[in-house]
Amino acid sequence: MTILVLGATGNTGAEVVKQLQAKGASFLAMVRNLQSASRLGLAPAQIRVGDFYDVASLVQAMQGVSSVYLAMAAHPDNRQWVSNVLEAMKRSGASHLVKLSGMGAAETAGSEIIRTHAQTDRLVLSSGLTYTLLQPNSFYQNLFASVESIKATGQFFLPLREARQSVVDIRDVAAVAVAALTEPGHDNKTYQLSGPEALTFSEQAAILSELAGKSIRYVAVSRSVAEQAMLAAGMDTWLAERLAEILDWFAEGHYDEVTDDVETVLGRPARTFRAFAEEMVSLVK
Repeated sequence: MTILVLGATGNTGAEVVKQLQAKGASFLAMVRNLQSASRLGLAPAQIRVGDFYDVASLVQAMQGVSSVYLAMAAHPDNRQWVSNVLEAMKRSGASHLVKLSGMGAAETAGSEIIRTHAQTDRLVLSSGLTYTLLQPNSFYQNLFASVESIKATGQFFLPLREARQSVVDIRDVAAVAVAALTEPGHDNKTYQLSGPEALTFSEQAAILSELAGKSIRYVAVSRSVAEQAMLAAGMDTWLAERLAEILDWFAEGHYDEVTDDVETVLGRPARTFRAFAEEMVSLVK
């Protein structure tokens, strides 16, 4: 059984590659060009070049593949990309798709990114292929984007008000993906993946402060301020607007549900935020 990782250089994809490698699984990674594959540390024979816009290239990348992991960056063409992946799987004979979605995927959500997760999940469900849908909350590792701010000012800035969120470690999400790709028992399942508790970002800041031995403060900012900061950092307009929108949706308090799906799949509890913070504090002291 050979696995193909799509989105292999992204946050979850790179971690899935790392864990498949550690497990000794037979897998390939698809990239848009060979230069982008260099940081994966894979043998040339493990690399396939393809493009989500090009079904023929996807079919070629899937030759000899039985299972596919799919994660993709938020983009206006996500629905077309997922449709192309499903078409390529049918043409190539790949039969099992493990797709990264998002917690609370619903077409009534107040976020285009979340609505798109729901729409693309529906494409998978109607495809006739065997699937595993992973619907995680946001990741602990998103805080890495605030490392420089914390080091310089002792503060990090997000438009999340005082909403509680059951954020999860990206390594746990990847571990569930690897289990679904390499072990039986996950066909046609949907997993809602959370951490073991729902914390506000002020509570996260308090834990970081304790562990770092210095004051670290979360500062709630408005959606518009967050969007302008992302634009100033060079992000394109569509993505800055959609990310500000999803953060504002999180701020309404829809994402505090704690599930046990990580523990059910992995046979161990999900990592706590404190355990993650113990690793992160060396970066912000």
